[in-house]
Amino acid sequence: MKYILYCRKSTDTEDKQVLSLESQEKELTDLAKTQGIEIVQTLTEKKSAKAPGRPIFNEMIAMISAGKADAIICWKIDRLTRNPVDGGQIQWLLQTDKIKCIRTFEKSYFPSDNVLLMSIEQAMANQYIRDLSTNVKRGNRAKMEHGGWPSRAPFGYVNDRGTKTIKIDKKVSPYIIRAFELYATGGYSVKQISDILYNEGLRTTSGGKVCKNQIHRNLSHKFYMGLMERDGKIYEGKHTPLISKDLFDKVQNVLTGKLHPKVKKHFYSARGFLTCASCGCALTCDTKKGFKYYYCTNGKGNCEEHKKYMRSEYIDGLISQKFLDLKIDEEMIAISGEAYNVKYNEQADRTRLPLENLSNELNLLLERELTLTDGYSSKLIREEVYKLKLQEIENKRVEIKKQMRDIQAKSGPTVATFEQIKNVFLDGNKASARYLVVDDQEKRKMLEKLLSNASIKNKTVAQYQFKSPYSALAKAPKNNDIKLMCAQLDSNQRPSA
Repeated sequence: MKYILYCRKSTDTEDKQVLSLESQEKELTDLAKTQGIEIVQTLTEKKSAKAPGRPIFNEMIAMISAGKADAIICWKIDRLTRNPVDGGQIQWLLQTDKIKCIRTFEKSYFPSDNVLLMSIEQAMANQYIRDLSTNVKRGNRAKMEHGGWPSRAPFGYVNDRGTKTIKIDKKVSPYIIRAFELYATGGYSVKQISDILYNEGLRTTSGGKVCKNQIHRNLSHKFYMGLMERDGKIYEGKHTPLISKDLFDKVQNVLTGKLHPKVKKHFYSARGFLTCASCGCALTCDTKKGFKYYYCTNGKGNCEEHKKYMRSEYIDGLISQKFLDLKIDEEMIAISGEAYNVKYNEQADRTRLPLENLSNELNLLLERELTLTDGYSSKLIREEVYKLKLQEIENKRVEIKKQMRDIQAKSGPTVATFEQIKNVFLDGNKASARYLVVDDQEKRKMLEKLLSNASIKNKTVAQYQFKSPYSALAKAPKNNDIKLMCAQLDSNQRPSA
């Protein structure tokens, strides 16, 4: 007989059941050698069998129907099928003698056997997957009824494995709040918000831009205001909300078109960024006789600054003057950058060998783990010994990874990180001159990227702050060593992943 060796695991995610296929194939190959079984093809599949439509399984059926093979060897009958459609194909091929034998690790099935026994086993496998689905859904509902979230944490939160709860991701959550606040104004599209958040430092795990579709989904997600929705039912969550219900409702009104922003005849680049230092009210802007004038709104009714009008060109000059705080000599940046790259390469050479050694140790641990698991699967190792040794391996792996992180931390910023920091230097260096020549839309983008909490008094800038990482650049001595400036900036950088 010509056997097909068929192995299957229920998920295509690499970090789940990762040893299943390897273990199945090894055990069945060993069984085939001891029994003198001829294997003409080995097929492995990473797909659940709860529904028809597995491509590798269908390939196997086609080979058997074409006479290229006439027997199957698999770990258990439930590896072949967990649904009645695939189960019916297997039984029919067996009864019509197309399949002469199905060999599992525990027993064999032949055309002459009572089909009732095989039908019962297939039905049990099918019922198991149905019960599992029902139990999982019931468990998820129970957890949500108690305020817990049963799935992977939404963007802006992280799963706490220790407490099995959801907690706020302090690095990402400010961007989620920022997205809601921007969109609620009705003045930004989802794509514009995606660009703004990217410029301010938000990155995906791969270092790219968060796409507008994901931002759109986030803006509709009730989870961020403390509620959870599943199968049309709303649950109250115990997690900490990021936004208020009022802000969420404003965003939904914009999304559904109920809130239509007023068409603005004039665009004022600095409106919304400046406040009055005397009364704390916002500065607004109007166009009169073709010129744009900024002035205090005098919302409290008692501010003398309200009478002081400032032309937009004057305001642009004030802001441009403050951007000079970010200016650093370009020649110094270039020379220092070259010196840093030389030093980084020397540091990389010193850390490369220790990191390679530790990486080799991790590979050895993985081999030990695989061998240990194979021994346990073959029942050569007792369960208590297996668990003890597995924990020892995991503890050692944690120690090695910590050593690697410590070595990498001491080596300083990577070349990629340094390039990001260098771009901050260059952007800051050009900001003052560039602000005076770009159009109002670009001015607005520069303000969003660089400046915050700016206030005006007596027609001068009374207070202002730069956004991270430019705040560190403004505070750093301009004749400072590039390495120290990199360290200061790197500590203020948003994570790129």
